[in-house]
Amino acid sequence: MPSLRRSLIVYFLVLVGLALGGLGLLIDRFAASALAARLHAETRRIDAEADAAREKAVDKFDDQLLADAKALAKEYRNRMWGVTADPRRLADRFNLAMQLMPLGDSGAVWPTAAAVVFTQSGGPQAFTRWTMFGHHYNGLLRDKYESIRSEFQLSADHPDFYQLHVPPTRDAKERQVLCSPKQPFELPARFDGLSADTDHHFDDVSVAGVGTLRRVVYRSSFTLPNVPGRPAGGAPSPSPRPDRPRGPDPGPLPNPGPPPLFVQTAFPKAALDPVLADLADKRDTQLATSTAESEDALHRLRLRIAGIGGVTFLAVVVGGWLLTGIGLAPLRKLSDAVSHVNEKDFRLPIEKGELTTELVPIHDRLTQSLDALRRAFEREKAAVADISHELRTPVAGMLATMDVALRKPRTADQYKETLTECRAIAKQLGGLVERVMTLAYLDAGHAHAPPIPVDIGELAGGCAAVIRPLATAHGLTLKTDLPPEVEFTTDPDRLREVLMNLLHNAIEYNRPGGIITLRAERDAAGLTVEVADTGIGMSDDVKAKIFDRFFRADPSRTATGAHAGLGLAIVKEAVGRLGGTIAVDSTPADGSTFRVRLPG
Repeated sequence: MPSLRRSLIVYFLVLVGLALGGLGLLIDRFAASALAARLHAETRRIDAEADAAREKAVDKFDDQLLADAKALAKEYRNRMWGVTADPRRLADRFNLAMQLMPLGDSGAVWPTAAAVVFTQSGGPQAFTRWTMFGHHYNGLLRDKYESIRSEFQLSADHPDFYQLHVPPTRDAKERQVLCSPKQPFELPARFDGLSADTDHHFDDVSVAGVGTLRRVVYRSSFTLPNVPGRPAGGAPSPSPRPDRPRGPDPGPLPNPGPPPLFVQTAFPKAALDPVLADLADKRDTQLATSTAESEDALHRLRLRIAGIGGVTFLAVVVGGWLLTGIGLAPLRKLSDAVSHVNEKDFRLPIEKGELTTELVPIHDRLTQSLDALRRAFEREKAAVADISHELRTPVAGMLATMDVALRKPRTADQYKETLTECRAIAKQLGGLVERVMTLAYLDAGHAHAPPIPVDIGELAGGCAAVIRPLATAHGLTLKTDLPPEVEFTTDPDRLREVLMNLLHNAIEYNRPGGIITLRAERDAAGLTVEVADTGIGMSDDVKAKIFDRFFRADPSRTATGAHAGLGLAIVKEAVGRLGGTIAVDSTPADGSTFRVRLPG
């Protein structure tokens, strides 16, 4: 047998479990979304830092390239001009610079008005260009270039990949190239990436057999050495010797400056790959660590939610069992009160104020049911008493008749008369037993015969034909108002029993010379049968009880065994079995009308 307390606990736990599951799911989704947003922001930060580190590594790589290029340019300038305090050596260097100054990238001669050389005494002396320039200087410049080339090729401190594009001389109208002896090729001589605003340019070049190189092209301008009597980078101020006649002043010497020096330095990009790979590994490690931390945080949160949910569920189980017991206390009190009801006391020993609101309707229904049981029990006891009374009278009469007949010898006619009286009494007893059996049969709910189509006029007319002699014997007139050839589907035996009991009741409570009317009407809603009489009628109190068993409207009358207050009770039970209803209209001293309504 299921337990109400256990059922309530189960229902409540199911509800709590669903609520906790839904809440846990919402928290999990919210936490997962928050951690995903945090991981996304952390990933963006790590990527940004990785990109900045990558750019920094590339910039450092480029800075090293540019520094090497500048170092090469500086070394070349130092080797070209040299550093000395000897005035004759300074004069040689200056004359060498004068050889470079009038030449452009195309080797064209730039016009100058005069040139200055130094004498052995160290003093400057101005001469015209056409007087001083000669093959001696061209040879000097060429020799110097060849010397620098040899020095560069012998040096092991230079980068593996470099080129110096030296300005042209008078003998070599095109630029000369100094390159590393370690490289079996020349870097492309492209200077189109340079502009007037920048002195260097980075790009990537592909070299067969080597791969991709990161290259910088650096433009370095010559600065003429400072000598006495000449500003740095400009033309000297001519100061003719005092013992020489001074010619006309040629005017200021133009100083367009020598052509620039272009330096190329390159590193294999493969040298940058380990640095970039290390940065990528560091970024991947940080991303993996951040992802693992997020997943670990989510896992720990889920474990915490599951733990809290489990503890809460266990607390609900224990607390729910206790609280449900407290909540069911009024129900146990009502159950205890019902257990005190017995056949001697049908009163429910508990007041509604002691119960909860939900149990008050149950208390009311129990009270009504107990009242109905009490009335039924009282009716049964009265029925037993009535049956005993009804049986005792004819049995006593039969015994008295037989005792009288046995006191002395009787004639055959006297014995026959005694037997006839006993037979009549036994017949009355048989009728009473038959009615009691009929009620018992109806109470037991035995299945009745299946309904069949019957002719209502024929069935009601047959009942009237059986009753008419009895009505005539009581000085009554029986009239009928029946429809011809009207079929109705019902249980004919049960309907016949209803009509016979109503007609017998109309004869029993009618007046001498009265009228009994039997009517039947068939319509779309069903069948209506009426039995009306002009008898004594009944009051409202009597009408409320006439269908009770063993109730007689006129107790002063001595009932026979055939009329012991069971006829109308049988009628009500039979009409109920047919699915219909019965009603009565009656006025005291004016007769009664019983109306039976059967659906169909």
